[in-house]
Amino acid sequence: MDKRKGRSLPRRIMALPGAGVFVALILFITAVSIISPLVTGGRFLTWTNIINIFRQQTYVGIIACALTLVIITGNIDLSVGTQLTLMTVLCAQWSQTMGDLAILVTILTGLICGLINGIFVSGFQLNAFIATLGTGSIFGALAIIFVSGHTVRHNSTVFDFIGTGSLFGLVPVQVVVLLVVAVIFAFLLGRTTFGQRLYAIGANPTAARFSGIRNRRDVAIAYILTGLCCSFAAVLLIARAVSANPQIGSGKEMDIILAVVLGGTSIRGGKGGIWGTVVGFLFIGFMSSGFMFLAFNTYMQWIIMGFILLVALSIDVLSERRSRL
Repeated sequence: MDKRKGRSLPRRIMALPGAGVFVALILFITAVSIISPLVTGGRFLTWTNIINIFRQQTYVGIIACALTLVIITGNIDLSVGTQLTLMTVLCAQWSQTMGDLAILVTILTGLICGLINGIFVSGFQLNAFIATLGTGSIFGALAIIFVSGHTVRHNSTVFDFIGTGSLFGLVPVQVVVLLVVAVIFAFLLGRTTFGQRLYAIGANPTAARFSGIRNRRDVAIAYILTGLCCSFAAVLLIARAVSANPQIGSGKEMDIILAVVLGGTSIRGGKGGIWGTVVGFLFIGFMSSGFMFLAFNTYMQWIIMGFILLVALSIDVLSERRSRL
């Protein structure tokens, strides 16, 4: 007998990836909506603020969707922040001479960066933490070298449309792109054999290999998709920010990884989902905005985010141990 059939509906809902964070998100939004008028006099839950949160989380969400695939395989990519930085400054610089063609070149560069990570982690079988930490340092240094540490503005009409355009005058183009990417990755992970293979690799790589799954190939593809999404995110980021500098993506890997882990994806692999990741990066976005409405300074935000990441990882590890016992 399937134990899940005997559970009540609330328990089955709470068992879904990211369900607990979703409840916490609703409670947080409710609390800030009540408290913020008393603290700063601002209204938190408005359509304008909600859309701004989605726009600010667009590049984090796009990369987090791809990184979910990597983490499900039991690996990690610590270079996503510097990849984002490198793609953004290159896209801005190339737009000065190539115009709109810079977007295609940036996407190609993202594929190459993802392939490099895939080769080191999957091909050479290096530890993912060490390998991507090393490539991340290289990507960050290249970003500084290519622009000599200066700020670069884009020069493209397409960027203007991406940065300011909207669908029916209500939903920004960037948010539409984010939703499309989330749907594509949700389908890829939940409705294709490739997605099922990723789960199998993360759950037991040895068993997956003996069952005929080409572990190295699939893990490499996950890293390539992450590099591709870093380039997409870079195009959207430069379109919104107008200019880029070698620090534009600094520290963003923490937000991206936190979004994936909060969404219920196990850092040990084999468990997770895209819609949980969506809840994760929305939780971060609403929390960051809520902190501003509550007049929290940046350092306090970092402390709270770091604490939440530690708690999320601890819960993940403890739940894994409990399930094994």
